[in-house]
Amino acid sequence: MLIKDRTKSIRIKKLEVIQRRLVRHHPRFLSIEDELGGRLAGHYGEQSNDYFLKPFNSFSVLHDLRLSAHDSFFQIDTLLLSPRFLLILEVKYITGTLIFDHLNQVIRIRDDGTEEAFQNPIFQVKRQQSHLIEWMARNRIPQIPVRSLVVMSNPKTIIKAPPSNKEVSQYITHSPYLQERIKVFEKMFIEEKFTRKQIGKLSKILIHQHTPENPDLLKRYQIEEKDIIKGVYCTKCFFMPVHRKRGTWFCPKCSYKSNDLHLNTLMDFALLFGTKITNQQFCDFLCLSSRHVAKRLLFEMNLHHSGGFKGRIYILPEPE
Repeated sequence: MLIKDRTKSIRIKKLEVIQRRLVRHHPRFLSIEDELGGRLAGHYGEQSNDYFLKPFNSFSVLHDLRLSAHDSFFQIDTLLLSPRFLLILEVKYITGTLIFDHLNQVIRIRDDGTEEAFQNPIFQVKRQQSHLIEWMARNRIPQIPVRSLVVMSNPKTIIKAPPSNKEVSQYITHSPYLQERIKVFEKMFIEEKFTRKQIGKLSKILIHQHTPENPDLLKRYQIEEKDIIKGVYCTKCFFMPVHRKRGTWFCPKCSYKSNDLHLNTLMDFALLFGTKITNQQFCDFLCLSSRHVAKRLLFEMNLHHSGGFKGRIYILPEPE
């Protein structure tokens, strides 16, 4: 049973907005594209892995969890809950070859033959397992076996390791073999530790304590407001800025017309600068010359606000 679905993270949505609006000559533009490409590949890899979980409808499935670990956070791609055990899945979409040596150091060889040091995914998933056990103890959740797997969602990823490195075969699998690995755990853990009611309660606690990551990417990539291209964009061809004529947004490139294209642009504003916006900021970001038009559009959105008519601050919906 799917309890928490997988969606694009706020980080990916912010990267998409920055890529769309950042001036092309900015020195960090290629870095933005690289990070976005890598994170989108990971996101779609995780989605493709979900296909192999369909036969296990008796499990409660939660995707994209981010929970507190003392003074920091830990993230779980997918968590499977059953009355007998919990299973963490760390999904990786990796191209090329991963080579594990006898010291558990990892080298990645890309398809073009170049090499790089690579973070050991086994260490990562073991830390997640440890953090989850600690989190459950802090929240007074009864003890239950917790296991973890690294799942390679790219079927072409090659894994090499010496026979002495038993952890590689223990912790790493490819998506097509995930079902067999889960069946092994089902045979291993027979005793029911939780009731279905307890599983439901645990799911609610996990969702309640989930804290989405919301990084300040403008600060991280040293992007200033003047580097951001302003204006309403066309949701059909992504041309920017579209024009407003007789109460309608009109795209001069593809001729698409819509009354509410400004809603997506305001979502961009919220992702980049926060959810508080004034009439002047609205005019500036949407490239509107009329404050009266801006006031009417803001009024039609029925937004919460504070302050009088002069200097009023409107509250945009929180990005999800």
